[in-house]
Amino acid sequence: MQCAAGAGPAFHGRPVGVVWPAWITLAGLAIAVAGVAPGCSSSAGTSQRTAGGEAAAEDDAGVDGIDPDTAIVVDDGRVEVCSPTGWTRGPQSRDHLVKYVPSRKKPYPSIVVMAADAPEGLDEIDAGTQKKFVAAIAASLAGTYSKDGKSTLVKQPAATRLGDHLGVTWSAPATIKVDGVRETIDRVSYAVVMGGRMYTVEARAPKGKLDAEGRASARAVAAALAPPAAEEAAPAEDPPGTDKPADKPAADAPGGDAAAAAAANDAA
Repeated sequence: MQCAAGAGPAFHGRPVGVVWPAWITLAGLAIAVAGVAPGCSSSAGTSQRTAGGEAAAEDDAGVDGIDPDTAIVVDDGRVEVCSPTGWTRGPQSRDHLVKYVPSRKKPYPSIVVMAADAPEGLDEIDAGTQKKFVAAIAASLAGTYSKDGKSTLVKQPAATRLGDHLGVTWSAPATIKVDGVRETIDRVSYAVVMGGRMYTVEARAPKGKLDAEGRASARAVAAALAPPAAEEAAPAEDPPGTDKPADKPAADAPGGDAAAAAAANDAA
């Protein structure tokens, strides 16, 4: 089975979370993930633009850093996902499609892949619709990440190329509870759309611990998302771990119900 450059993100209806190390109790993360269906986003030119018109900083066209031998099929057979080279697949959870960590002894940065229905009218993303995709993500995030009329996003949604996908990247603040005390975490998100599903790949780590390798690995996972090959597709076997909703960080990614849930968690 091979992981190919994948398609773009699609908005999914249910929030997706992540299982964190035992020393962390996550609370209140509502992350809308894009779901994937057969079909791919069109490839982009070398210069993509952000919502504000500036060139995206991290465009790339390759899928280096991915181990094709780790390919699994998730989201009810819609998408094939590959692990970063040398990383380990984490415990399964109903809150995300798959999670990767550097090793059992190094639980962060973690990478989670989430799925949701794509924004209305954006079943596939090409050069003509990528700007609308950026705008849809920005509109979805605006209601949650704003204070006194100003955006609280760490990085505004921006167009980016992820392998053969024309996607969107952004960074939103989030907090977790550690021993009853809220602490800030770093995270960065990459979204692509395939066949009416939006897939969001997110790298997360404690404040100051999200390094360049973690970001690059998340980009590589997003770039490699692809429809499964007809003869090679096989459902993923759950690794050891719980199959229950994970605790989640407060305030999160785009998508109707998820954004509303994040806002409610922040208010609490």
